Amino acid sequence: MSLLESVQERLHQHRDRSFLKAAMAASALAAYADGTVSLTERYSIDDMLENLERLKLHDHEKATQILNDYIHALQDDPESAQVVLIGKLKRIADDREAANLIVQIALAVSYADGHYNYAEKLQFAEICETLGLDPKEASLTEHF
Repeated sequence: MSLLESVQERLHQHRDRSFLKAAMAASALAAYADGTVSLTERYSIDDMLENLERLKLHDHEKATQILNDYIHALQDDPESAQVVLIGKLKRIADDREAANLIVQIALAVSYADGHYNYAEKLQFAEICETLGLDPKEASLTEHF
């Protein structure tokens, strides 16, 4: 990789950091919606980090640390953490492509353990509304 390519990749990573934080926020919110984060939900998030082009750009370890921090915040103080994490989503709400991908990530995490319960539906609806999307339409789209 040339020096110019390396610089361009680092600039792209820096610009896309808001997306990474929003993706990890949506993942944490979706996974913790029912008060617990299952192993299946964690595997689902890890799989997305490894396979989604827009997330593969980032260091897997750093992304996982961001996710862990968000989950710990939800466990320690759910109300405050919810406000902070919703704020992370708002930062990318104007980017339709990013918002749609974030919603699909949240939906995939919500379905990962095979149980899409009422708390997860409510959390999914809040994520959608924060991003300016209709939860009914978003849940009908194909997910991972």
